[in-house]
Amino acid sequence: HGGSGIPLDQVQKAISLGVSKINVNTECQEVFAAATRKYIEEGKDLEGKGFDPRKLLAPGFTAVTELVKQRIEWFGSNGKA
Repeated sequence: HGGSGIPLDQVQKAISLGVSKINVNTECQEVFAAATRKYIEEGKDLEGKGFDPRKLLAPGFTAVTELVKQRIEWFGSNGKA
């Protein structure tokens, strides 16, 4: 069912044994929340137009993008789409 938090070696072992679907949405939600929280705690939402949703949500979007890129590599799926 859920693959969030499973170590790399175990994920790759599962893939080698035929697992073809690994859910990682919880990890995506966690990195999004952490990056957004950091942005707000650093007061960046109070600087200029830092409250603009595009700026406010950008750190979370970037964090999810980086996590997904990493997971694509973990799963051996890079360059296959």
